Order: sequence, then C-alpha cells, then structure tokens
Amino acid sequence: MKNKYDKWLVREMETWEKEGLADRGTIEKITAYYKAKEENEPNKLGAILGVLGSILIGLGIILILAKNWGYFPRGVKVTISLIPFLIGSFGGIFIIKKGVSGWIKEAAAIFTTIGILTAVVMSGQIYHILVDEWVLFFIITMLSLPLVYLYGSTLDLAAYLVLGSLCMFMTDLTDLWTKVILGMIIIGASIPFVKVRYNKDKFGFETGWCQVFLALAGFAFISSLAYNGVLLRELYFTYFILLVGLDALLYEDTLAFTMRPFAVVGNIGLYITLFVFTFSEFWRYVDTSNVNWQHMLIIVLFVGVVIGIIAKLITSKRDFTKRLFIYFIAIAMIIGFRLFGLLGNESSVILAVVLNIIFISLSIMTLREGIIYSSMSRMNIGLMLLAAITLARFFDSEFSFLVKGIVFIICGVIFLLANLYLAKKRKKEMTHV
Repeated sequence: MKNKYDKWLVREMETWEKEGLADRGTIEKITAYYKAKEENEPNKLGAILGVLGSILIGLGIILILAKNWGYFPRGVKVTISLIPFLIGSFGGIFIIKKGVSGWIKEAAAIFTTIGILTAVVMSGQIYHILVDEWVLFFIITMLSLPLVYLYGSTLDLAAYLVLGSLCMFMTDLTDLWTKVILGMIIIGASIPFVKVRYNKDKFGFETGWCQVFLALAGFAFISSLAYNGVLLRELYFTYFILLVGLDALLYEDTLAFTMRPFAVVGNIGLYITLFVFTFSEFWRYVDTSNVNWQHMLIIVLFVGVVIGIIAKLITSKRDFTKRLFIYFIAIAMIIGFRLFGLLGNESSVILAVVLNIIFISLSIMTLREGIIYSSMSRMNIGLMLLAAITLARFFDSEFSFLVKGIVFIICGVIFLLANLYLAKKRKKEMTHV
C-alpha cells in the first residue's frame, strides 16, 4: 500500500481499532484485500518503459539494416523485412501460452505491430508496389487489429487507432463517403474490445484509457472529414454531444468526472467550442458556398445518432444530465441558420446572442450542481465559465480600464465567497454525519 490514499486508509484503520469501530480481524481482512488488489494492478511505469524499449529496439534493428540495405539481394531483403514481425510473433506465442501479463505482454504487442509496419512498408519498396499512401496504411491498420484482441493490449489499441487516424488523414484526395466508410470500419472494429474492457471492469484503469483512445480517434475522424472548413463547427459540436450522451448511457451523472473519460473529453470539447461560438465575428464571415447535400447528410446522420441516444436515455429512465437538451437546442439552431442561409450576414448576430445565453445557462447549471453535490471542482468550473464569458464580452466592448478592473475584482470576490460558502457547507455536512 504505497500511495497517499493507501497511507490515509492505514491511519484511519488504526483509529478505527483504537475507537472500537472495527476489530483486528476485520482490519487484517481489509489490509489483505487491498494488498492483493495492488499486486494485481498493472505496473504503469513498467509498461511505459517496456513499450519504449520495444520501439527503440525495433527502430535500432531497422536503422542498422538500412545502412547496408542496397547491398542485399531481393530474397535477403524480404527475409530481413519479416524478422521483426517473426520475432514478435514467436515471442507473442510464448507469452500467450505461458499466460504472461503486464508490461511484457504490452511490449510484445507493440513490437509485433512494428514488425507488421516494417514488413508491409519494406515489401512494398522491394517490389516497387505503387499504391496510395492511405491504402498502404489501411492495410497495416487492419493487419494490426487482430493483435489488439489476441494480446488484449490497451497500448496496442492506441497504436491501432493512431495508424487508423493517419490513414484517415491521408485520404484528402478520395471521395467523401470513402472517408466516412473508412472511419466507420476502423473505429467500429475497435468498439467490441472497449466494450469487453468495460464489462470486465467499468472503473478500471485500462478501461478508462481505452475510452480515451476511442474518443480521440473519433475526434481525428471528424477532423479528417473537414473540407475547407465546411461543417467543421457542426461536426465537432455534434460529436462532443454524442460523447456526453454515451457517458450518460454508461455511467451515473453523480460519479466524479475523472472516472468518466467520455464525459471529460465531451464536456471539455463542448465548453471550448461553445465559448468560441459566442463570438459574433466567428459566424459573420462563414463561407456557405461549398455546402452540399452530402455534407448535410453526414450532419443528419450524426444528429440522428444523438437523438437515438437521448431517446434511449429517456425510455430507459436513466438519471442523466439535462445539459444534453441544451446542447441539442444549440446544434439545432446552428444547423437551422446554415440551412436557411442566415450565416455570414447580420442575422448571424442573433445566433451569437442565443449561444451566449446558452453558455451562461450551462455555467449556472454547473455552479448549481457544484453547490448541490458539495463538489468544489464543479463549482469552480461553473465560476470559471461565468468569468470567461463575462470577460470575453467586456473585451468585446469599449469599456475603460477602470471598469474592466472593477469587473476583475468582482469576479475574484465571487470566486472567494463561493469557495468559502462551499467549504462551510461541507464542514457542516461532516458534523452531521
């Protein structure tokens, strides 16, 4: 029991024994439980060092061979290109048969993935195979997918999604729907793995990182669909709403944000994008000339998924954040303004005003939740959002430095008073326990 929370628990258990709240046998059982849990936890530092070591060894072998590459005959080149993959494969078979887990398994998975990358790229160079870059990376990505399931490796999932993201960004010259299908295949193929992790341990360390990797891969997918900035705003915003909706399906809203990766990525993305949306200049110069039915159909598909998630939450009577309705109203307004050609002219100021009202409403909701749940972090987030929108509008306006200075002071005083109030509230609650 190493970390500060474990040490705190040890001190508390000593107090429990002194005060007669728990006998020695119970305390020994609790200690044994947490020691066993600690032994079964993955060695995070070991995993990082093991993976870095595998990458460096693989790159070192490639560089050594590259020095004399031109002197080797074709058959030798092909054999050499397969060596990293063969080493990783045979090592993987041994690790899986012996049931080895931890950083060794993660390192073997990454090394084998590097072997696949090396074999495909070098074979293409040896035989002068001419294909588009995105096709090459799609082949490598799909070949590395079985390793994710075979090894059950979280870090190999990250490697798979990174390769997939690179593939999606290389599709600039391809058809829009080719990009969409590629993204659906690459991300969709990884979802069962993340689901298995979630079902096994929904609050586990590896489960959390799997969800983070999946959310970031989705972000990369959305970015790859952007064409000259067209619909970039709506796609990002709708995607972040989708993440918040998924979080509501998987976890209770009262659970801490740090335990809910989709909520963290989704809410951070929504707050940032919505804050940018509150500036009227952001909408005044929007180019709508490149919008066509294909772009709008993609938006409709994403919005349809969001509607489906909200409907599922309502029918299953889940206790979820009502922010989802506010987010949905915001995206519906943005899409409506675009469809009716109201962006890029003076009427876009109306949209900016409404989005300012929505942003302020969300800030107040967050502040209120912080007070209700006695959560200092939520309350401070709400206060920071209110301060950000207030200051942004002040800098937009022609107020003197004196007025702006007074506003800064008032915001600071509100922060201090709110924190003082919550500290007293939490102290009062503790005395009544």
